[in-house]
Amino acid sequence: MKRVLVTGGAGSIGSYVCEVLIRRGHEVVALDNGPSLKVEHLFDTGRFKFVQDSVLIPEVVERLVDQCDTVIHLAAIADPKRYVNEPLNVLNVNLKGSLYLLDFCARQKKRFVFASTSEVLGKNPNVPWNEEADRLLGPPSINRWCYSTGKALIEHYCYAYGQQEDMPFVIMRFFNVYGPRCDDLGQGRVIPIFLEKLLRGQPLIVHGDGAQTRCFTFIEDATEAVVELALNNAALGLCFNIGSDRETSILELAKAMKKAGGFKNPVEFKPHLEVFGKSYEDIPRRIPDVSRIKQVIGWEATTSLEDGLKKTIDFYRQP
Repeated sequence: MKRVLVTGGAGSIGSYVCEVLIRRGHEVVALDNGPSLKVEHLFDTGRFKFVQDSVLIPEVVERLVDQCDTVIHLAAIADPKRYVNEPLNVLNVNLKGSLYLLDFCARQKKRFVFASTSEVLGKNPNVPWNEEADRLLGPPSINRWCYSTGKALIEHYCYAYGQQEDMPFVIMRFFNVYGPRCDDLGQGRVIPIFLEKLLRGQPLIVHGDGAQTRCFTFIEDATEAVVELALNNAALGLCFNIGSDRETSILELAKAMKKAGGFKNPVEFKPHLEVFGKSYEDIPRRIPDVSRIKQVIGWEATTSLEDGLKKTIDFYRQP
């Protein structure tokens, strides 16, 4: 049995990670500055502790790292609208909090499992992307890239701490995780934004022409990957893509969601400039090469987009 600290443990992915760790017999401490609603069902397990505080407070971080064997660092600001409107907050949370954790993990030789993002590779047109692919970003004057840059910098720190301080680490790059409990409706990512419109009978707003593509990964699949990577020694010192390799355009997604839920909402198109302003650039295609994670831990996404969307819609339709 391990004692695992999960930062962002009451969030979209974190609550599922805590759940699976508990189910596998481990003790879990969840650190989150938000409410405990998504993890309250774990309170009576006897192996779960919730700490409502911030990764930006060094004393809190040091105390919790000291109590645990492994740190799964999921806490971050990951909302594209906030990249554009709150770049300073995005950089502070995603950089400072991570650096505190890295420093304390390195001192105590605790395993650091870092949630990075597919966005670190930016606009690289050579898809699918493996974990060693080149990064191609826009200029620093475009706020959209602050999230990508912050995450990539912490990846650099992981490799540096591993090389110079012998800190055990794993890097995980997520590709569009979705599902029940993943973001509040209308907030953050495209699926909860679309779903809010669908449930309210409003038109779906597709940015640009809708030809931009993503690979959507159901939350239960992604969670199994996170937990296995965190606990498997074969993953140490490596970076892994976590995602489905099925490419879907945003327009195709809108149609698939309408079909999965039997919705009749119309689809409308708006330019990116009108939605996000001048400080945003879109990524045309984002597709993972998942051969490494299959080879090292035997994981692959098994939930089809149709099944995952149906489960997600059914969850949010509940009264």
